[in-house]
Amino acid sequence: MLKRYFFLAFAQIFFPFFLVLFFISSIILIITIAGSSFVIKITFLDLSYLFLYSLPNTVFFIIPITFFASCVLAISRLSYDYELLVFFSLGVRPFEIVKIFLPITLIVTLTSLVFSLGAVPISKRAFDNFVEQKKVDVDINIKAGEFGQKIGSWLVYVDRAENRIYKNLVLFSIDKAMSENFISASEGKITNDSGVFSLFLKQGNSYIVEEQEFKNIAFKEMYIRTQVGEAPLSAYDLFDYWKNAFNGESLGASRKFVKATLISLFPLVSIFLIPLIGIANPRYHKNFASFYILAACVLYYVFVHIFAGRAPFVALGVIPICWFCVTYFLYWKKIKPLY
Repeated sequence: MLKRYFFLAFAQIFFPFFLVLFFISSIILIITIAGSSFVIKITFLDLSYLFLYSLPNTVFFIIPITFFASCVLAISRLSYDYELLVFFSLGVRPFEIVKIFLPITLIVTLTSLVFSLGAVPISKRAFDNFVEQKKVDVDINIKAGEFGQKIGSWLVYVDRAENRIYKNLVLFSIDKAMSENFISASEGKITNDSGVFSLFLKQGNSYIVEEQEFKNIAFKEMYIRTQVGEAPLSAYDLFDYWKNAFNGESLGASRKFVKATLISLFPLVSIFLIPLIGIANPRYHKNFASFYILAACVLYYVFVHIFAGRAPFVALGVIPICWFCVTYFLYWKKIKPLY
């Protein structure tokens, strides 16, 4: 009955909190993914695929913080409703609360590890492969009046677009020989044939600038073909993805692995921080639980970002042990003697 009571208090906070954060994160994701349509045309189905590929990374970051905050807020609410004091007067000790939340904390930690070390790398690679494939397979989406649009090695600007016919085009490119090519045309059409883009231009001029030579070519019709390239597809092999983190070849891979692991371990190493922040005597203490939650999360993530970036595997061993020992000492000093 005691477990059920605490889990009910926890669930009443966790699920609304998680859904709100998930909704906000989803809106941000959709806005970010929609930016992909600046260069390539994507349908609503394509947008749905990209959204699904991005979900594991979002869920991974939400779950540890949401779980920790919900546990603390649930205990805090019971404290300030005087319900927790009743349990203590009946012989329930703070360590019993830790024992109640420990199994679900282990489940959350393992789930976070599965997401961070398994689902997130796979989904990121699937996302990148999908975008690269779309760049090769679909029509380029050139928008009228916008700068910075690119087709292969060409920067393209168009003044107007009518039924896939572009008016007043300007193209600029610098090749490997460091010669500059500037083309203007009154009309043009762009087609895609298995990654080879053909630009059919009418009535224009081509200006070629080399080191000691300048050429001006007037034309009635011109074809330009440019190879965008094949999609750099890769397999979903987690061993290949993470092996560079351990062989010393890539410091970036080591940092990613350590940061993902440390963030996943946050709920477990903070198990004694839950009663330390949540338990309070409402007669003598004001409710600063939300502030303490924010401070604890920010402090832990700052430690992870700083130390994991400098000495990844040292941080992997030191940060969880130090964090657990410090929080347990504070729990033993502040909570255990009083309750």
